[in-house]
Parts: sequence; C-alpha cells; structure tokens
Amino acid sequence: MSPDPTSRPLCLVVNGPSAAGKSTLTTALQDRAELPLLRFGLDELFRMIPDHWGGGLPGARHSDLGFRYEAVDGIEGRDGVRRIRTGPDGMLMLAAMNAAVTAMLRVGQGVIVDGQAFEPEANRDLEARLAALDQEGAAAVAVVELRTADDDLEDRQRRHEHPAGLSLFHNRQPPQSPDPDLVVDTTGRDAAQVADLVWDWLVAFHPAVASGVRPTTG
Repeated sequence: MSPDPTSRPLCLVVNGPSAAGKSTLTTALQDRAELPLLRFGLDELFRMIPDHWGGGLPGARHSDLGFRYEAVDGIEGRDGVRRIRTGPDGMLMLAAMNAAVTAMLRVGQGVIVDGQAFEPEANRDLEARLAALDQEGAAAVAVVELRTADDDLEDRQRRHEHPAGLSLFHNRQPPQSPDPDLVVDTTGRDAAQVADLVWDWLVAFHPAVASGVRPTTG
C-alpha cells in the first residue's frame, strides 16, 4: 500500500443493515467535506433497474433474474422478516456497480459507497477491486460499518422506504466486509452524534477531505 493515503482520491464504504442510518450518514459526510464525494450505492443502483427486474413491482416478470423480496421464517418468532433474493441479472448489475465505483476512482474522483449488498460474491469482487487500487496507490480506501440493535432497527424501519423486516434479516447476516476500519454502534445515538464520530475519524484518516486540498493522481 502507498505510504501516503492523503494524496489519493478517497473511497469510503459505509456498510450496515437496512435502516441503520447509512444514507443519512453519507449525506452528512458529503455536506461537511471540502472535496466533492460522489455517492453511489444500492439505492442509486436500484433506481436504475428496470421495473420488471426489481423487487417492488407486483407481478414483475423478471424479478427471479433481478431482485425480489422473499419472506423469511423462523427468526425468533418475529413476523414479516424479509430478504432480497438476487438472480443472475442482479449479480451482473452489482458487478456493474462495483466497476463504476472503480472507474470513478481511477479518474481521481472520490466516492462514498452507500452500502454494499448482502451478497458475498459481489462484496468480494468490490473488495478485490478496491484492494488493487489501494496497492497501486490509486485510491485511499476505508470501510465503516454501522451496527444497530434490533429494537432500534425495527423502529427506524417503520419509517423507512424499504419493506419492513429487511433490516432484521440483515442484522443476522455476516458483515458485508470482514475487516472494517471503523465500527460504530448507532443504537441510542442520533444522526448528528454518528456523523460527528465518523467525521472526526475520517479527517484523521484523510485530512484532505476537510482541508479541500485536491489529491494528486498518477
């Protein structure tokens, strides 16, 4: 790895279950940063997907190839738990998202990845791509994981745009990244407290994000 991560475009990956506060956090970090950080994650990808390959359209004829919601039974007696099942076209779309993140960084554009899928194959692909950039000195990569207790997740999920129960399934899966650089438990913390904590850590990791000094590439 290059000894000077501050001279490279930043890639910050923010992971965690649905309704953990990822999008709220990434927006706050974008607002505070003195460098432009593009946000690209699952929500942005899902807005690109044709309706019939997505999971939210009743009768979507290609949801088995793309993304579909499925009920999950047997989680501590809780009802309404769901997961997203990803088909082969969906996996290709996730790979395209990973490639897009890599392409942005290669031209020197900083990126916040607002959530990886709970798909180990897709996550390993992104990790490999980012590790290669890191080793080449082409990007400074950091991973933040948000964790939240079930009760807080359930309360937030009721106000979330995603179907209820998705967060509880996520909370029982292995983390998207096996070795995050920072883990933040958001239970009992408000959005501003989480943003303050992550911002302070991020500035220490990559001071240019606060100073506005443009990284040099090449």
